[in-house]
Parts: sequence; C-alpha cells; structure tokens
Amino acid sequence: MGFPYDLNALSGINAASAGMGVISNNIANSQTVGFKSSRAEFSDLFSGPQQSPGNGVRVGAITQNFTQGTISGTGRDLDMAVDGDGFFVVKDTTGKYDHIYTRNGSFKLDKNGYLTTQSGNQVQGYLLNEKISTEKNPVFDTTLSSINLKALNTVPKATDQMTFDINLDGQQKNNVDKDNKGVAQTNLNTPPVNNLSLLTNTNGANTYSGFPDFSTNKIIHDTLGGEHRLTANYYKRDVVTKANSTVDANGNTVAAGAGTKYTSWIVQYTMEDYDKATGTWKTSGHTESATPGQATADEGMLFELRFDTNGNLIDVRKQNDTNTTAAGGNSNPQGQNTANAELPASGWTSVGKNANMKWVIDTPLTGANDPLGNPKAQTIAIQADMSNMSQFAGSYNLRGVTQNGFKIGDLVGINTGSDGTINARYSNGRSVPVARLGLANFTDKNALEKLGGQTYAETFQSGTVQLSAPQTNGFGSIKSGSLEYSNVDTTGELVNMIQTQRMYQASTQVISTSKTLFNRILQI
Repeated sequence: MGFPYDLNALSGINAASAGMGVISNNIANSQTVGFKSSRAEFSDLFSGPQQSPGNGVRVGAITQNFTQGTISGTGRDLDMAVDGDGFFVVKDTTGKYDHIYTRNGSFKLDKNGYLTTQSGNQVQGYLLNEKISTEKNPVFDTTLSSINLKALNTVPKATDQMTFDINLDGQQKNNVDKDNKGVAQTNLNTPPVNNLSLLTNTNGANTYSGFPDFSTNKIIHDTLGGEHRLTANYYKRDVVTKANSTVDANGNTVAAGAGTKYTSWIVQYTMEDYDKATGTWKTSGHTESATPGQATADEGMLFELRFDTNGNLIDVRKQNDTNTTAAGGNSNPQGQNTANAELPASGWTSVGKNANMKWVIDTPLTGANDPLGNPKAQTIAIQADMSNMSQFAGSYNLRGVTQNGFKIGDLVGINTGSDGTINARYSNGRSVPVARLGLANFTDKNALEKLGGQTYAETFQSGTVQLSAPQTNGFGSIKSGSLEYSNVDTTGELVNMIQTQRMYQASTQVISTSKTLFNRILQI
C-alpha cells in the first residue's frame, strides 16, 4: 500500500503529460493558417475533511484562444482573412453537418466554378439577386447558398437598362432651329428643312446635313450576345420662355404661361453594327412598329430634354411613334413656328426622366445566324435612366454611360471588398458583384466541436449559430489577398514547456522519494 503522496505525484505526472501534449500541438501548428492555440487548465482534486492534504491534480479543461492571429498579405485573389469576429461558413462534404465553420480563408475554384476550401467544402454566401438588382444597386439574397463564380456569364443577357450621366454645355448656341446652311429659320415648319423630322428618318429625299453638338456611343447586346452600337447625338434646340412654357420645375404639366423657363435639347438615338468587310458602322436597327418584332423605316429615335435655369433636368419627352411615316419623315411637323416656343404637345409625350426605346435589329451583322448565313432579327427594349443629366455652362462632361447587357465570358479574376462583396471579372469586360460572403459566430466558441483541419461544428453547448454579412452586427471585415496565420505565441509556449517539464520532474522526484522512504521502513 502506497502513501497518498504517491498517487498525488502520479496525478501530477499525468496532468503534466496532458499539458505537454497541448503545448506540443500549439508549437506544431505555429504556422498553420487559421489555427487557434489552446491551453491546459489544471484543477486540484480534494476530498475529505478540511485538514486533508488533497488528492492531486487533473486537467480541468483545454480551452482555445480565439484572439486575432497575424494577418499577412499573399497577393492571391482567392485568399481571404477575417479581421475581427466571425467564421467563414462552408458546406460539409461528408453530409454529417449542414455547415461547418473555419477561420482558414485559403480558398480555390473547383472544376464547376464553385468557391471552395482546399478540402473541397463549398464556401457559403448571399448570392446576387439578379431580378431586383441594378448596375448601381446590387441586392443580395438573405439566405446562404454555395458561391458559383462562373454561373452568371454562361448565358448572354440582352441590354434592358442604361444610365446616361452627362453634362451638356449650357453656353452652346441653338442648333436644330437653323437651316442646312446654318442660317436661323423664320418658319421652322417649312419644307424641306424640318430638321427634327430629318434627324429621325434619313431614308427620305431630304436628309439633315448638320452636326450634333455632342455625341457619345455605347456597345449594347441582344439576347444572343450580339454586339450593337447605340449612338446618342445631342442638339441644342432653343430656350423656352416662361410665357410659352407649360411645365413647372417638377416636370408637371401646367397651363401656358404658368410654367418655368427651360432650355430644350434634342437627343437622337441610332443603332448600328460594325461591318468588318468595309470597316464601317452600318445602320442595323429601326424603331419597332405597332406590330411587335417588325420595324418602321425610322433609323433614329428622338427625345427632348428640358433643363431648368439651374441646369437640372426637369422632364424628358418622347417623340410620338404615330408621327412617323415610312416614306420620308414626319406626318406632323415637329418644329416650332416662333422662337422661344415649345414643341407641339401633339407630337411629344412626357415620360418623366426615362427614355424607353424599342429597337428591331432587322439587319444584324453580329449575333447568331442560321446554317445558310441568314441573320436572325432581334428585338431590344431599353429603359434609359437620364435623371443624372445636367446642363451647366462651360464644357461637356461625360461622367458615365452604362448598360447591363453582356455576351458570354470566362472568369479571369476576382476581388473581395472589406464588406465581403465578391466582384468577379470576366473576359467579356464585365466586373460585377456575384455574392457577399456569410460569416458565423457563437455565444460559446469553446463549446464548438473540433473537426480538424481548422474546422468546427455547432453543438448544443455552443449556442445557435449567428449569421450575418461582414461589417454588420458586430462581425469583422474581410481582408482580400491575405491569410490569418496561427495566433500561437511560440516564445510563450517554450516558457510553458519548461515550467510543465519542471512540474513533471518534480512529480517524479516525489515518487522517487516515496520509494526511498518505503525501503527504509522495510529495513527497520
């Protein structure tokens, strides 16, 4: 029968061995990405009366230190680190858990284009909601899904939204109220120089020979991914006095003379395709007729822009489709009889601050052809937002013209914002947000189940998972092109190892002393 201190010393040896195991694991993972160090917490064993010397020691708990590790830049697009609270959420390939969680942001793309961990677990995030998103305002789903970076560009998208953000020079002199020789007209409705009609249809006997004050173009796409050029030509028309105005500062129609003074500009849109054989752009699109899918003879489409005296856009008016004819222009003259007058209301309709266009690409040079090489006509309907247009004096300023169509393309790179938004770059020139990373957190992180590979699983003791996007609800931010390395303090671990070794040696010395005492008793 041994003395009690034999067993006490043995418990010290066992506890020291467990402590050395924790220390050795920390040191071994000092360079492991996303690793969180642990420590062995010792607890005494005590039973009996208060005067009892005790029954030794045990390992009460092994706790992890979830403090921030060192974040180092790698320059790799698919490397990400969480700066602050939160775990990346990934799908468990084993099927045992719905989701597992990690701080290791070393990701890759699998053969199907999914963003995954190096072990193949798909990274979870909030996908772009294409139905309600716009080019300027991306909207993401509120439920987690696997992130596929190739899916958005496998099918082409026809342009259906555009924005025009341009400043027109307020000092520009009037343009379209002049004849073809640049002389101001006294009666702007007198043929053959009804310039507003000539701007629309250039197939008739008379054509407009003037030049726009400002011009810009943008490549747009049809449903097959075919490219077409939409050109916008801007013409300074006239300044309409308050006495002749029927529109107020908010764009509302009022009685003649009760409106506000404004400057009238005409914008003419035309559609063209590039002819590789001749190296020129040729008219390919005409305005849609009353019969859907059929074209009129009009090569252009006209809108009037009205700017108040502060240079702000107050109204957009569209030329009525019923005013055009196939023969050569306009059945209802669209000019004004006197200077400083409005365009006749019978020929134009207010559309707020949008230009709604419908084109029939009846002679496309791009897009899909049938086996005999015949082009397939395409219809394109575009809503152009012109609310950012302005007319300040001094210069023309093209702040930006955007469109949301695209042809198919391959993924060429990504970048991730601090809020977790993943922007993908494609070979078709697109750079679009495809998803926003999801992060998870728990009330008791030390109660998570360790799965190895720096991954964890939810348990009852850890509390229900808390999900959100980065930089919201107390979650950390994302550092793109970086990795969070182990938070192991190697120097501190070496010091702990020396102290634990002394504990082990001292415990063995107690057993050695106990043996000596026991032998002495036997010799009595």
